[in-house]
Amino acid sequence: MKKQKNQADVFIRVEQWCSNNQKALIFTILSIFTLMSMLLFNLRISEGGDDSTYIIRAVNFINDGAYPSFQGPLYPMFLSLFVSLFGIKLGVLKLSSFALMLFCLWFIYKHFKGRVPYTLLFATLLLVSVSSYFTYFSSQTYSEALFLVLQLPVIALVFKLIDNKTNTFNWKTVALLSLAIFAGYLTRTVGVGTLIAVMVFLALDKRYKEAGAILGGFIVLFGFFLIIKSSIWQIPMFDDGQASTLIYKHPYQLDKGKETIGGFITRFIDNSNLYLSKHFIKMLGLRAAGPTAVYGFITVLLYAIFAYATAKAFKKNKYLLFVAIYLMTMLGITFTALQKLWDQYRLIIPFFPFMVMTVLYGLWELSQLKKSSLLKYLFLVLIGISFIGSAKQSFTKIDLLTLRKNLKGDLYEGYTDDWRHFLSMSEYAGKKLPEQSYVAARKPNMARIYADGKKFYGIYRFDTNDPDKLLQRLKDKKVTHVIMASLRKNPRVNNGQTINTIQRYLYIISKKYPEVFKLEYQIGKIEPAFLFRVDYKAAKSIESNNQGN
Repeated sequence: MKKQKNQADVFIRVEQWCSNNQKALIFTILSIFTLMSMLLFNLRISEGGDDSTYIIRAVNFINDGAYPSFQGPLYPMFLSLFVSLFGIKLGVLKLSSFALMLFCLWFIYKHFKGRVPYTLLFATLLLVSVSSYFTYFSSQTYSEALFLVLQLPVIALVFKLIDNKTNTFNWKTVALLSLAIFAGYLTRTVGVGTLIAVMVFLALDKRYKEAGAILGGFIVLFGFFLIIKSSIWQIPMFDDGQASTLIYKHPYQLDKGKETIGGFITRFIDNSNLYLSKHFIKMLGLRAAGPTAVYGFITVLLYAIFAYATAKAFKKNKYLLFVAIYLMTMLGITFTALQKLWDQYRLIIPFFPFMVMTVLYGLWELSQLKKSSLLKYLFLVLIGISFIGSAKQSFTKIDLLTLRKNLKGDLYEGYTDDWRHFLSMSEYAGKKLPEQSYVAARKPNMARIYADGKKFYGIYRFDTNDPDKLLQRLKDKKVTHVIMASLRKNPRVNNGQTINTIQRYLYIISKKYPEVFKLEYQIGKIEPAFLFRVDYKAAKSIESNNQGN
């Protein structure tokens, strides 16, 4: 009889143990996160390029006063504080991300303890801290770390409203909420979803006065910001930037037209499969890192668990109900707005801890449907399997030799040959070319960092096959040189297929003007990078001869 009682009370015993040992548990989890972050620390710029773009916008902001447009402006402004003090020191900039994410884990503990079961809280933090997918961003200059932190005041302030049982109106809390929501929006455009989530939750809680005041506060802040932006930087009040490409079927091929309603629905389904059945499961260590297949039944299962968790939270836990509404809003916007081709797990990283917590809560409630203790043990075993799987994946990614060389100053170690040669050529251009030279490249911001701050002109796409117009663009921008690299389309395999934007650009011009591009330097024989000088006089000479004939 006693044995049966102990089995039936397994959750109670685990919960009690977590409560009694919470300080030891949180410091152990923070230590695990710190250890994994240091072992997986990455001192290089990522091949994606967004991290280098944030850095360069920070440099331009602090040096030239240029407004960091296109992506959210707040993160480059944040980085500019470190750039102003230390210059472009990748180690310092990356450590700022580690500090933000470490603070994020501590903040989640401080504000969720006593509001959700300790078992769920510590299981969430443990699984997050050991996941290499999450710790990766503790050494990257992406906006994920700052956005993670800026979500937390919103959550804390909403929790404060929930704790206010008297329903008395608190102007200070409302004003701070409006400010926190607006700060998130300035970091990532999807942050506007936070406003929607807060409004929906407060409406369900019949706090209409607070909802209206928060909306009004956000509108006032937004209007004030637009006036400041247009006054100081003389740029249009409404600059849609990166968001403008989301309404098109393809972000780089706008000629394919704008997306239809049916297309947005298809996006939601496709992205749900990609980010849930592939990325989220991998991030939990429940699936191998390599496979790329998606499984609709896993997506449906996760949505079912999420729906069940939301229903239970609606009845039993307002704190988790807000988290569920927040996830519903933010993931809904992300899955609907983004084209399928992005397929980057980092887009759900800011929501990862809350996704884990919500799914675990759904499973926690499901395991208590029957009096049998079997489901409860299975729940705890699943957490253990997830932890072991994540830890195993993380340890297989540790490369101490590369880390050691990076720490000693070799920032090329760890790159494949295509990137090594491109970045080496960028460094060459920065050191060997005259100061007044202006080099075009496919990844200008990455090139600038490795060229010690030398500015590059970016060629990302072009909308004409007219050689004269393409050449004139280079001339108008005063481009003197062009780097043509062999950057792989598939970063994992050298199969000869490369990102050929620069190659096509030069080919179109050289068909009419074969003497315009003079090869000055080459780095590498396999996956080489070439530096061409642009000889505008050769084009003019050919044109003159053609007119004479």
